[in-house]
Amino acid sequence: MSRRGVVEPTSAPSSRFDQMDGLIIVGRSGQPIVLSRFRNPHPAYPLVHVDHLRDVVMASQMKQDAGLTSSSSATSERDIPPVLAVPAAASLEMVDEEEEDEEETESSTDSDGSISGATPIPSMPDEANAWSEGVDTTSNKQSAPPPRQEDITPLEGGSVLCHIKVGELRFLCPVSREIDPLIPLAFLHKVVEVLQEYLVGSTDPTLLTEDLLCDHFDVVYQLLEEMLDGEGNVLLTEINSLKDIVLPPSWLDKLVKTVGLNSASERSRTTLASPLPWRRPNSKYAKNEVYLDLVETVDGIVQSDGTPLALDVWGRLECSAHLTGMPELVVSFNAPSMIENAAWHPCIRQRTWSEKQKLCFIPPDGTSELGTFHIRSTTSGAMGRSALAEKNKALPIAVVVELGDYTASQGGLPFEIQVEPSLAQSNTLEHVCIEWLLGDGVHGVDAAPQIQGIASKLASSSDIGTIPNMAQAAGSMVFDRKRQLLRWSIPSLSPTTMAVLQGTIMSTGPSRPSYAVQVQFSMAGYSLTGLRTSSIQLQQEDYVPNKGARTLLMGQLEFRRLLT
Repeated sequence: MSRRGVVEPTSAPSSRFDQMDGLIIVGRSGQPIVLSRFRNPHPAYPLVHVDHLRDVVMASQMKQDAGLTSSSSATSERDIPPVLAVPAAASLEMVDEEEEDEEETESSTDSDGSISGATPIPSMPDEANAWSEGVDTTSNKQSAPPPRQEDITPLEGGSVLCHIKVGELRFLCPVSREIDPLIPLAFLHKVVEVLQEYLVGSTDPTLLTEDLLCDHFDVVYQLLEEMLDGEGNVLLTEINSLKDIVLPPSWLDKLVKTVGLNSASERSRTTLASPLPWRRPNSKYAKNEVYLDLVETVDGIVQSDGTPLALDVWGRLECSAHLTGMPELVVSFNAPSMIENAAWHPCIRQRTWSEKQKLCFIPPDGTSELGTFHIRSTTSGAMGRSALAEKNKALPIAVVVELGDYTASQGGLPFEIQVEPSLAQSNTLEHVCIEWLLGDGVHGVDAAPQIQGIASKLASSSDIGTIPNMAQAAGSMVFDRKRQLLRWSIPSLSPTTMAVLQGTIMSTGPSRPSYAVQVQFSMAGYSLTGLRTSSIQLQQEDYVPNKGARTLLMGQLEFRRLLT
């Protein structure tokens, strides 16, 4: 694995140092619903890891429900580390080896009539020796296969469990050998991406459910068989190549099976002949088009006076291509020197990018991610004061949080949150979400969102039906009593308006809300760094496709409130 968090697709098994033990999909009840083949043949090996994760989740929930810690620092389910140590797996392997030793001893006794006293340790079967070091694998059995010589170091003290949660499902990958944890985590995300493409057609995590997997068990197991072998080697991960081997569950495929046509054999013969694993052979489209999306994600901290304390911008280039034949695309940027630490898709020619700072590639069919990268500031290489000042002027959102003193007459703390666009352009803020931890002792929030700065528009409008729309524009506020969290969601906010949430934090005594609020937002058609796609050229084909490029800014910022 040469790129940051990317499992490169390949048609051959990966290196032995990239081996995993298997894959488990756990349902909403905490029970496994899908199991791949495992390197360890013990039937209880995957269940040990499932039980361990379930115990960790239950302990975390019980600790939070008991209120042993403050709500601001409680370990919630989403805070469980993605890599967990499973010491119970070591004892399971030892028990397994001892049982195989006894069986081997009994078989030697039956065949020879006695056990030689000159042998201090009975010979172990190859399956057990493969998991041990420094053990003589010599066996007197003529039919026994030669032992495997592996240079992989087993983990001391059991195994580790890499896991992710998507909607109501959990994807688990046990590992008992030395391996970079990014490899199994990236593989799990790739499995989720493939299942969403096959079964859902959307990246919404709530749509990938346990019932959906149960309805398509045959497709899920076929995919796992093509993506991961019994030794834990990653095989094929490109969706376009998988679709030629495993047919997606569609009405057309059901109709083909009903009438008795075997289209799977015809398509499986062509997939291995394809020179590119990310592109299906003989692609034909009635309408040729290619579109690129440059997505910027800004993370950082903004002080109470609006000055950014730390900002970091990462980019992601997404491609949607429906092109006939084998076209070659050349993509140029207006400032390629701003791109650093790039992790490109295997279709990108690395030499062309290194020498000419252009992307030259044969695009994958459909929607794909061409790469992720860090975007540095043009003013200074590191995020220095000049770069922060430049980005401060370009931040598209301003958030001000004010908190008053506790008053017994009101039964809580008065507060006010103001959110407004800070740009003069006509870009609209979308999907704005503000979260604020309120601390212990809070039993409710009495507040209502409203929109300011639109009174003149309402007065000049004769359409009385626009008034309810203004109420919806202010969004909705909910209070999560279990997490002591206030969440304010605003669907969209135009440049000439300001959203205000004013009310009282209801508590039995003086509470201590968090010093900052977490803000998420998106804005289409705006670039914080100024990086844009300047041109898209098509070569090796004689048609002219429809093409376009756009930008999207997504933000995850922490705004600190005014301290009184």
